[in-house]
Amino acid sequence: MELEHMLARAESLAYRISSEFNGQPLPEDERACAAIGCLTVAQQHHSAIIILFRNDMPVHAAAFALIRHQIETAFNALWLWYCATDDEIARFMQDGSGKTVRQLVAQVDGVLAGRAGDEASIIRSHWSQLSDFVFSGERRIRHWLDANVVDAIYSEDAVAELVDLSNSIAELGLATYRSLSGGAADMPVAEQPRDKAVK
Repeated sequence: MELEHMLARAESLAYRISSEFNGQPLPEDERACAAIGCLTVAQQHHSAIIILFRNDMPVHAAAFALIRHQIETAFNALWLWYCATDDEIARFMQDGSGKTVRQLVAQVDGVLAGRAGDEASIIRSHWSQLSDFVFSGERRIRHWLDANVVDAIYSEDAVAELVDLSNSIAELGLATYRSLSGGAADMPVAEQPRDKAVK
């Protein structure tokens, strides 16, 4: 029942974010447009994760696979906004960032570490979960190593942990959207990543 309540809250968050994104005019700045495109895709991954967990047919592994894409797409947006040079943005528009999820998270974390603001706060408060999913191997497969039988249903604790992380990435995306939609002229200067992050 607690998980159902958590999924209902996640769905409410998804609707709120969607209503804030949809129908808004895009800024003229290419950096902001590319980042908003990534944030919109990440928001749809968040919505899809909720749908997969609520589906009558157990598709939990697919939801666990999508969280990595949600993280990657959200951090591509953050990287575009806070880290990428003009040349990197031009390359991104043709071929993507060319960076792994680890590299994106490490570079963005290095820029936002120690700063005030919603984005830095969300990353700090969920760093342990984020690191576990990004730096600790294959979470989709770990379920099968711990089980004694083939079972498509993941434990309620594992699902709750994933939904919580997905919600935090969705909230991170919303904070970034609010930041970039109001401040394309005030670009931050990139800093070096934290030593503990994987390059």
